[in-house]
Amino acid sequence: MLATQPIVQLLCLFTAYIYGIIYLVLATYPALWSAKYGQPVGTLSINYVSLGVGFSLGAQFCAALQDRVYVRLKRRGRDEAGRPEFRVPLMVPGAVLVPVGLLVYSWTAEARTHWIGPNVGAAVFAAGSIVTFQCVNGYVVDAYTRYAASAIGAITVLRSLAGFGFPLFAPYLYESLGYGRAGSVLAACAVAVGWPSPVLLWMYGARLRARSKFSG
Repeated sequence: MLATQPIVQLLCLFTAYIYGIIYLVLATYPALWSAKYGQPVGTLSINYVSLGVGFSLGAQFCAALQDRVYVRLKRRGRDEAGRPEFRVPLMVPGAVLVPVGLLVYSWTAEARTHWIGPNVGAAVFAAGSIVTFQCVNGYVVDAYTRYAASAIGAITVLRSLAGFGFPLFAPYLYESLGYGRAGSVLAACAVAVGWPSPVLLWMYGARLRARSKFSG
């Protein structure tokens, strides 16, 4: 499906990039909090809580709203069956929160502001990431029904490779550019990949599904 389905290819690129950045940020945590902020190991590990808070808040936000938005769009369009594209609107706040969180995390770390600054940025980034993942999974399940496991499997493979590969260049990226500029580069790429994706799915998703032999 990764080779033949444009929807799967688009969502692979979208989620793989975000997943890779999650692990890239995790790879920068020890050096940031120990070298730049001078925190001992026992203290710096507490900063990981910010990511957990962001993931939890994002998951609760998306779980509460995704079905409500779906039902409202069904009623507005008088579409009894519903469409997978009704899962797309909540991808937009997710795609916005990811680069915003990256910028806050990176530039507050660059300026060595109070430790709460990078933690707020990390939490915002984590919230945007989990919202994106939940919306993508919902869209894929609705779009491919019987073949949803295969589609999600294809997305997961590429996403896992990104999670493996991104941390490998994280130290070199931040050493050469610094936290601020490196974060700006990553945020710009997140905008380039993430912002067009919901628009493309909303505009062309139904047409692409109609051409697919796997779409239910």
